[in-house]
Amino acid sequence: MAELSPACQHWLAEHHGVITATVLRQHHVGRETLYRLLDAGILSCEGRGVYVSTSAVRTVQQRCVVLSAAHRSGFVTGPTAGATLQLRRMPRTSALHFCIRHGNRLPQCAGVHFRQSTSIGPPDRVLRGDGIAIASPLRLAFDLAADLNQLDHLSVTEQLLERRLVTVEQLMAIERRLGHPARPGSGVFLRTLHALGRTAPVQSHPELVVLDALRRREVPVDRQVRVRLSNGAAVHVDLGVEAVRWGVELDIHPEHRSVEGAAVDARRRRDLHLRGWQVETVTEPDLADLEALVDHLAALYRLRCTDVDVHRRVA
Repeated sequence: MAELSPACQHWLAEHHGVITATVLRQHHVGRETLYRLLDAGILSCEGRGVYVSTSAVRTVQQRCVVLSAAHRSGFVTGPTAGATLQLRRMPRTSALHFCIRHGNRLPQCAGVHFRQSTSIGPPDRVLRGDGIAIASPLRLAFDLAADLNQLDHLSVTEQLLERRLVTVEQLMAIERRLGHPARPGSGVFLRTLHALGRTAPVQSHPELVVLDALRRREVPVDRQVRVRLSNGAAVHVDLGVEAVRWGVELDIHPEHRSVEGAAVDARRRRDLHLRGWQVETVTEPDLADLEALVDHLAALYRLRCTDVDVHRRVA
């Protein structure tokens, strides 16, 4: 690349083809050299002091770097950041969500959904090595409340907790800092805080869906119920009612369909039977008709309650 030093070329390779005037000066590329690079079509100007290599492939990541360089306190957020972190239940959107400080004149940028905030601080953003400024997991948990319905937001928050990217205490703290009736998503976020379980987070969205549907049918099910097996080992039933030793296991991950996985599941259920537990299995095809599935599970739970009650009276 003519007139660009190896150091500049290396920078461009690691930053999705984006470089700033500040970095160019640090690598001894002066104004006259920059003008020649622009005139030659080697670089193009994408904003004040932000340049892109014309030979670089145009990607979403490149646009994120450009926005991060142009808005130094801003960050990628919403579904765009959620998809980057591989969070579940992200809505499909072609817009790139980017948060900037409130009061700035909104730029005209096709394909970008600018979100404004009066509260942006160092804990809210993480500057990655490739130049993308992205919402911290904690800030993202709050911001996504404006994009998701109640159940999906609870599911994503559970996923962040399960991955140990946030804690309940941190979630409560950011609600105190950012929560306000006029702020989009504040109500959803607060209801999520109230709904979070005291036990381990659910490990998949279907677990949360079945949990919610069973509770709506007045089945007092808890998540990740700990059971001590006869050999002293402890396992966790996905959803369960400890009082009657009844539970639901969701075998929806691919490993459950392998020969080895099926053998492990069968041995686990035998061990639970030895401890007096009745465990119902839910597979992925079962979820196609959720209402019928949960009606069936609720009927099995009530039958279990009757059997346990009869057994106790006889004893």
